[in-house]
Amino acid sequence: MEIYVVKRGDTVDSIAANYGVSAFSIIYNNQLFYPYALAIGQALLLSTASSSVPVYSAYVNGYAYPFIEKDVLDETLPYLTTLSVFSYGFTTEGNIVPPELDDNFMIRSAWETGVRPILTLAPFGPDGKFNNYLITTMVNNDAIKSNLLANLLYTVQEKGFGGVDIDFEFILPDDRIPFAEFVADTRNYLAPYGYQVSVALAPKTSDSQTGLLYEGKDYGLLGAAADSVLLMTYEWGYTYAHLYHMYFNLHKLSTLTFSFSY
Repeated sequence: MEIYVVKRGDTVDSIAANYGVSAFSIIYNNQLFYPYALAIGQALLLSTASSSVPVYSAYVNGYAYPFIEKDVLDETLPYLTTLSVFSYGFTTEGNIVPPELDDNFMIRSAWETGVRPILTLAPFGPDGKFNNYLITTMVNNDAIKSNLLANLLYTVQEKGFGGVDIDFEFILPDDRIPFAEFVADTRNYLAPYGYQVSVALAPKTSDSQTGLLYEGKDYGLLGAAADSVLLMTYEWGYTYAHLYHMYFNLHKLSTLTFSFSY
């Protein structure tokens, strides 16, 4: 495999000829759409037999919804380390709210492929959107938090997950420290059972960066609280035009996205 950066005048056919690969493999590997227009600076994955590019080991995580098409999941799992199933919510009492669609096939397929399935916990309200009232209510109430942790462990064990990813967005600035404490509490609670905890972070450029995506997340505290972190760099370019290329094709929009760690 090799990464090629598109230059002026390049076409799929010319790149295929120069690197001795098929045009179809370029189209397939990069999910290009007719008429296969390329942009200068675009990175393409080429299925070359050998490459001078250094090879590194990588931790690759993919987020996926239960409505993912089975063939897309099966084709992608061999390239993943973990599969984060999106998403499990919770109530103001600390009860777990599972996805509306069955996700057992995802968990089963992940383990069969040697991939660790991860339960993604997100504070979704009744409208299906991130709800910072849920976050505030839970992180500032020990009884609710304790109930949520107990229910989280039960769900992970019952469903057969291999860990938890905490994906909270729009955290209020006043909940910055309580949220980090919740992540630490979750890690400490699950660690004796062999489960690791990751936390998804909005990509800040400074600790003082303003905005509801950023002010509620303390990188230092969260880095110490979790086993690992995932930087959601797609926040820098979250448009449908961008997602069109990221998520394989339009009718599978938001089905799968990736994070990498070298």
